[in-house]
Amino acid sequence: MRMDQRLNILQTCFSTSWGGLEMQALEVTRCLHERGHRLWLAASEESRLFRESARHSFKVFPLNVTGYAHPRLIWKLRHFLRTERIDVVHCQHSRDLATVVPAHHLSGLRGPVVLSKRVGSYIGKHDLLHRYTYGRLSRVLAISEVIHRNVVATTPIAPEKVLTLHDAVDLSQFNPASVDRQAMRNSLGISGDLPLFGFVGRFSPGKGHEELLDAVAILNAQGRTFHTAVVGEASHGEETYAAAIRTRAHTLGLDACLTFLGYRADIPSVMAAFDILVFPSHAESFGVVLIEAMAMGLPVVTTNCDGVLDIVVDGVTGIMVPPKDGRRLAEAMDTLLQDASRRVRMGAAGRKRVEEMFDQEKQINRLEALYYELLGPETATA
Repeated sequence: MRMDQRLNILQTCFSTSWGGLEMQALEVTRCLHERGHRLWLAASEESRLFRESARHSFKVFPLNVTGYAHPRLIWKLRHFLRTERIDVVHCQHSRDLATVVPAHHLSGLRGPVVLSKRVGSYIGKHDLLHRYTYGRLSRVLAISEVIHRNVVATTPIAPEKVLTLHDAVDLSQFNPASVDRQAMRNSLGISGDLPLFGFVGRFSPGKGHEELLDAVAILNAQGRTFHTAVVGEASHGEETYAAAIRTRAHTLGLDACLTFLGYRADIPSVMAAFDILVFPSHAESFGVVLIEAMAMGLPVVTTNCDGVLDIVVDGVTGIMVPPKDGRRLAEAMDTLLQDASRRVRMGAAGRKRVEEMFDQEKQINRLEALYYELLGPETATA
């Protein structure tokens, strides 16, 4: 097959949440579409992913999958696959497999089915259903080494079919030279050279909001001069948790040194206003926010958990601390707060690391090459 041949590609993501997984599904679909392939994204009409997809020019295939047993939807998807002569099916959410794999099997198509694995499992998946679904996968793409190891340990798939392909960032979009730092700081009410800590993430237990507030309270009590901006909103079902975090911030007396900005669509511009990105997650399979911040030339203070180890070089691009330790987090934040030259050095090293390892253009090149490799010389449609 010619490497420039246009492919018919279906990406699937039936998750109704809105976070890194869903955003990456959207980004992968967009990038492949912009390369000239014919792209569809199958998603639930109830999801934000479905609504966000409507803003793009690729096609969206509505399929309201909410669980595992959907004979009617399997048949509907089978018909779609045959009608559109889909070459490659790429599942962005592991739960999609229960619908996608039987539909693809029944379609009689010979093209590959690929799964991106972004969340680890605590249980072994060696039952009949998983032996069937994983047994028909061409590849599993783990987004980090910790997920790679988890897939091999918990699923019935040959280890040679598991690859690591990190999530990535658009370096033209996340480019500190392309945004007006001072204008954004002015819009946020950050005066002069006041150091600004930034946190970006949805309100979800385990993201480390509690430790962030504890660390900010410690620094505030020590008389440090700074401000903190918290970016993000609650996903469905997380509203109570978000309200509790806001209440806790007020109770700790942080109203003057911490601002909740809510959802922002202009993350590169907002990050340009930051001086330090704080990432206190308790467990993270990867951490797209980290590579976005590093692409923007920011040093990071992060917990040393899971997929973060693929991204941050401790002492070079940021400072790592144990999860769930607000005092250690405060110490690391204070270290960078007091050393502007170190912040600059770490920020430059972070940008370089993203250019080398997490550039979206390079990662999409690898994904596209994998599709062609799996299709072989005779499989794709004309």
